Amino acid sequence: MKPIEGYNKLRGGYYTPEKIAEFIATWAIRTKNDEILEPSCGDGSFISAIADRLHKMGASDQSIKHNVTGVELDKVEASKASQYGPNVVQSDFFTYYQKCIDGEKEFDVIVGNPPFIRYQNFEEEYRKVAFELMIKHGFQTNRLMNIWLPFLVLACKALKPDGRVGMVIPAELFQVDYAAEARLFLSNYFESLTLVTFKKLVFDDIQQEVILLLGERKSNKQGIRVVELDGLESLISAGQACLEVAEVKKLDHSKDKWVKYYLSNEELNLLDRLNKSSKITNATDLYDVNVGLVSGENAFFVINQEIVDKFHLQESVVPIISRTDQIKGLELTEQDYENLVKAGKKVYFFEPADLPIDELPKSQRKYIQWGEAQEYNKNYKCRIRPRWYHVSYTWRAEAFLVRQANLYPKMVLNNKHALVTDTLHKVRFHEGVDGRTVVGAFLNTYTLALSETLGRSYGGGVLTFEPGEMRKMRIPMIAADKLDLDKMDALQREGKIDDILQYTDEILLHQGLGLTAHEVELLHNIWSKMRDRRPFKKKSKRLRRKEVEYMDWDGCVNLAQSYLENSPLIVLGSGASMPYGLPSMRNLAEAIELTPL
Repeated sequence: MKPIEGYNKLRGGYYTPEKIAEFIATWAIRTKNDEILEPSCGDGSFISAIADRLHKMGASDQSIKHNVTGVELDKVEASKASQYGPNVVQSDFFTYYQKCIDGEKEFDVIVGNPPFIRYQNFEEEYRKVAFELMIKHGFQTNRLMNIWLPFLVLACKALKPDGRVGMVIPAELFQVDYAAEARLFLSNYFESLTLVTFKKLVFDDIQQEVILLLGERKSNKQGIRVVELDGLESLISAGQACLEVAEVKKLDHSKDKWVKYYLSNEELNLLDRLNKSSKITNATDLYDVNVGLVSGENAFFVINQEIVDKFHLQESVVPIISRTDQIKGLELTEQDYENLVKAGKKVYFFEPADLPIDELPKSQRKYIQWGEAQEYNKNYKCRIRPRWYHVSYTWRAEAFLVRQANLYPKMVLNNKHALVTDTLHKVRFHEGVDGRTVVGAFLNTYTLALSETLGRSYGGGVLTFEPGEMRKMRIPMIAADKLDLDKMDALQREGKIDDILQYTDEILLHQGLGLTAHEVELLHNIWSKMRDRRPFKKKSKRLRRKEVEYMDWDGCVNLAQSYLENSPLIVLGSGASMPYGLPSMRNLAEAIELTPL
């Protein structure tokens, strides 16, 4: 798949690999008389595969012209697609849908590769129509939504009661919040869903993990199945047979993330039983969790001993943890903090009183004036405060929760009573709850397995948790008072997670919940399987500009915006930040030389 030059690249158009189009067309088309729609046909990758499939089934050119419709916005691309014999309509799909399809026309088959376009890049006139149609059909819309989603939903709405859909869409369908309604819709709309996933990237020119979504409105195999293949070569060699070997699972009619469908039925049943068990405590019954402190400019507020001494700020700072790697064990002790100070780590937070600058001590005034000379006061978060140098916060953490985990999440007891930046989450235990017991009980195989279904995984395999997801955690607390946190802390500092889990699983899962050895082993399998399946986890090759033309741009955007999901800004290596979609942004991206890190 290669990027379409110029404007088309910006609008998210990519050519579908021939073998993928052929695979989907072969699966979706059952008779030579099927009425077929391709809502984003481009230059005709799918149209060509459709025509080949129909010709092999005995369809005439005239029949193809009558029964196959392609929709394409670009005039040149539409002309190319029309060479394969279908009726190609030059239009954006949403306008075409509104005028010609909506409730009036249905198809036996709808296949395609909808454009992957972020909200900001989608032209307003087309976006307006798309979102109006989504709202009409009962869907909420927002600025996080990628345009592939309304393409998929509206295309499905044009299917006959026994129709089939086959689409190439981003794998983010599995987990992103903005696709939650779509997951619910698909689970209710189709009797059978098949998701073909790939461990390797199948589109050579973009860093975008995709899946093949195959939906049947009527099926004798009701449920959902996930077919996991190594790459495009595996799809070619296995062909349609790969669909028959996958285990069919019960389709959960909810907005829940779909990553759980990588598990076997036995594993799903065990996880479901435990998730519903009254013997396991909900996190919300144990603690409150919220984001850490947002200073707006950590370079000014979060400092080390050298800066403290230079500006005589000994009476103006309080302890803070600003990085996940600053906490090694399951407790942050006084000695841990002193070691960080001695190592020159930035573990002091500048905390002047909320007073006019001329009422502050001389040392504080001098430091604030230095900060203004660096123009820290002009940063957005600082600029909007009544006094830019004073950061207010609600409560201090009794414990920390890791926001981004490479291997597994953990909770750390805050014995130093330090503040924490938003690189971690802060925890406050409910009255009467023993924090040490909760910290120890958090590390067990069931909770870690559950965390893999709750967190979101992006490029690099990092598992990310927002406070809402940490509130959905469940922790087995029966017999938790038997745990020796000092012992667990020592093992954690040595990186012996397997030893910790062997210890906690025996007490919490076997003794406390009465799970069998086989059930505990199943939980280990769930955890390891989900952990190892995180996107791009095994991809370590550094990319050079000569190897990948743009890195590619859309891949950069997808990755950056996955981390900045609540913001329309991305930050480039130049230090510049600006709204995504501006022409200057595109030019800058294309000018950057990527070198090995």
